[in-house]
Amino acid sequence: MHRFLLAFPLLVASVGCQKTTGDESPPAGPTSLSTPASQPQNPQSQTSKPEDSLTILAWNVESGGADPKLNAKQLAAFDQSDIYCLSEVHPSDFATYREARGSSFASFDSKSGDEDRLQIIYNTDRFEMLEERELERYRDYVLNDGRHRSPIYVRLKDRKSGIEFVVMTNHLARGNEKFRNQQAIGLREWARDLAQSVGVISIGDFNMDYNFQDQRGNAALAEMLRDNVWVWAKPNPLVDTNWDDRDRDGKDNYPDSMLDFAFVAGPASEWSPECEVIVRDGDFPDDNTTSDHRPIELTLSPFSN
Repeated sequence: MHRFLLAFPLLVASVGCQKTTGDESPPAGPTSLSTPASQPQNPQSQTSKPEDSLTILAWNVESGGADPKLNAKQLAAFDQSDIYCLSEVHPSDFATYREARGSSFASFDSKSGDEDRLQIIYNTDRFEMLEERELERYRDYVLNDGRHRSPIYVRLKDRKSGIEFVVMTNHLARGNEKFRNQQAIGLREWARDLAQSVGVISIGDFNMDYNFQDQRGNAALAEMLRDNVWVWAKPNPLVDTNWDDRDRDGKDNYPDSMLDFAFVAGPASEWSPECEVIVRDGDFPDDNTTSDHRPIELTLSPFSN
């Protein structure tokens, strides 16, 4: 995956569990509220979560560059999550990933994206499906021009508490900066309207090129965070989420950077969001059987009251 970094400064405000929002007028330089980059020496795995928490795992499984059977085996080991948001899924592998989580899980699978599609897998014992949709456009904002992937979302209802929420997953444009910015604006306006009445979560591969050293992402991240509609659940510590070694010298061409994000809006921003990057022994550098992305995990507490 080719990455071209164009950095834009962000005004960062930290509230509670490392939640980060943008501002209408970003400052000229990087924020001083930095989180030190970290490359854990010991592998991380999912830990037991409180019963009243909501846990969402997002992972780019790299269709065509990884073994889906190995990915599915690894996905089955991430058994603490309630919802799984996958990107770069080959359509022939939808069932493989869904079945890796067992008979109590169902999925909503995207139709756009050719061989790099999106999938949301959710626990039907815990949640009732109210709505599922693939969003090609919102109002006048085009989210898929026919050459990319439309975001997908599900609206779920917790069977025990009755609380409703929306989970969207995305894989924004990589090489088309102008269109990626338009996608980010459209997602912001979609959330601005929807989050008036329901908690909204958006998680996945946003290709927003956040660099740990200067605390900056590209223009799409600035657009996403404008007006504080979305809150970024920023991992603490920051951990590189993508391995890129196209020159095959054994080194990551973009170390200490992040492509994968979790955002919350509306009531969900008050659900104590915490995000972490899951690091496993030997995950980087990747090879032709493993994904070039690390999973990220978002934990919220909407059911505790």
